[in-house]
Amino acid sequence: MVPKKGWVKLNFDGASRGNPGPVGIGCCLHDEAGRELAKLAKPIGIEFNNKEEILALVEGLLLCQNRGISKLAIKGDSTIIINGLGKGSLPNWKLNVILSRALSLLKEFNKMTFNHIYREGNSKADELANAGADGQFIS
Repeated sequence: MVPKKGWVKLNFDGASRGNPGPVGIGCCLHDEAGRELAKLAKPIGIEFNNKEEILALVEGLLLCQNRGISKLAIKGDSTIIINGLGKGSLPNWKLNVILSRALSLLKEFNKMTFNHIYREGNSKADELANAGADGQFIS
């Protein structure tokens, strides 16, 4: 699904090869015509699950910030992270440090929405996250 006119959609995801295990992040940006504006796959190292999800969101927000995007529709398949954005906190205090970074970055946007989507709707970000977990860096 494409964003509204004048908005950019950010899909983000994380992938883990164990818990803990090698993890990677992935994110991609699309405009209202469905054109890919940017993408990122990045290996993070050995981590526990859920950390890669919030790190993927932060990296995606930085991509948007660097491109001067002001209206942002955030889509992710992690209910923990999407719910955490709404509540302003996550169940794991270690992840709240990273969430606070994401919340700080969100203040830079004029308008934004964030919604949970099913994995099938997040396939490009999932593909990129898996590439990152496999040690690939794509930008």
